[in-house]
Amino acid sequence: MPSRRQLLQASALASGLGALGLTASTVQAATSGPVYAYVGTYSDGGKPWRGGRGLGVHQFVLDSATGALKPIPGAPPAVTSAGEGAKLRNPASLARHPKLPMLYAANEFEAGSVSAFRIGADGALSFVSETACGGKDPAYISVHPDGRFLFTANYASGDVSVIALRADGTPDAGTPPVVYKDVEACGASTPCKPGADVVSAAARSHEGFATSDHDGPHAHMVHADPKGNFVLVADLGLDRVISYRFDRITGVLSQPSTVAVSESSGARHFVFHPNGKWLYLVNEEASTIAFMRYDNATGVLTLVSETSALPKGFKGTCYASGIRMLPDGQHFVSLNRLHDSISLFKIDARTGAPTLVREEWSRGNYPRSCTLDPSGRFLYVCHNKQGDNVTVFRVQGGDIKFTGQYVAVGSAAAIEFSA
Repeated sequence: MPSRRQLLQASALASGLGALGLTASTVQAATSGPVYAYVGTYSDGGKPWRGGRGLGVHQFVLDSATGALKPIPGAPPAVTSAGEGAKLRNPASLARHPKLPMLYAANEFEAGSVSAFRIGADGALSFVSETACGGKDPAYISVHPDGRFLFTANYASGDVSVIALRADGTPDAGTPPVVYKDVEACGASTPCKPGADVVSAAARSHEGFATSDHDGPHAHMVHADPKGNFVLVADLGLDRVISYRFDRITGVLSQPSTVAVSESSGARHFVFHPNGKWLYLVNEEASTIAFMRYDNATGVLTLVSETSALPKGFKGTCYASGIRMLPDGQHFVSLNRLHDSISLFKIDARTGAPTLVREEWSRGNYPRSCTLDPSGRFLYVCHNKQGDNVTVFRVQGGDIKFTGQYVAVGSAAAIEFSA
């Protein structure tokens, strides 16, 4: 059995690598026993693209040999309640506490909130609390590596919330969330006023019509950098990434700097390279990957290039979505909705520039996000809208191969693991 120190070291390592979009195999080596998986869903449609067929947070145990997800013995298939019989509403983004057996869900609806769950010894979740996040439609949630604060990217209101956590990992109900408006991060030297929805140049190049929500700011992702000194926000409506200096004691975000991507391309989700100096951003409407250099001393990003995530010759509309670094640090994958594929990229070891290698059918409809299991041997792709499943791929070096396994989950949006 591992010592308490080994468990804490493994947990801290997993937390730091979370910003890189990968999980080290050493985490699984240092933690014995079963690994559990949790799938966040859209359980209350509201909007056509959500689906609304999920039950809440679905829970599984992982077969580490095959990658299969199976029901937890004796546990309900999903946590459906938000306390006192209230239904969980669209717990569509999940995050694990880096040190404690706690799971958090961003509930994506108008009066956005965060649900906290405790992970039991048998892997089953128990609802702890629901806390207003202060923004509308939180589309993404993450926890700072220190475990003292969590963040939500509030899509509809175009802002970011910082929520304090108590020592036991529960949100501090006595401290209201602090909300930062994305447009306030833009100074006179870097104005970022949203414009009307137009087809981006990249989308026009493949004769697509992907446009959405350039009517104002729309925060789509928020995550600390690998060292935890800065917090980055991708805003789809502003076509920008905002970098804030983060005070690890007070949780205050300050000294924002921004970098713009191509007009109407729709900055969505990003992942860091293990070296902490390169960042790869998915542009949703353009279906491109923006490659940026990152100065971890100042938090400043510099755009280097934008590369199509679609195969040469493709024509039509596509909405790019998730991104994940593979364990070798030399490849990453991104997702393409409507094209319903996984794009595999190779990273130039000298320059960091990404090159599209090939595409793999995602085996579902509308792939929204993807996540690696703690061993880094399996990749899980969540399909919402009409997809209603999670598909499992084996990671083989710098490539992926479908295992033939499907997991039925209504309106599957995101998956998170217990280790």
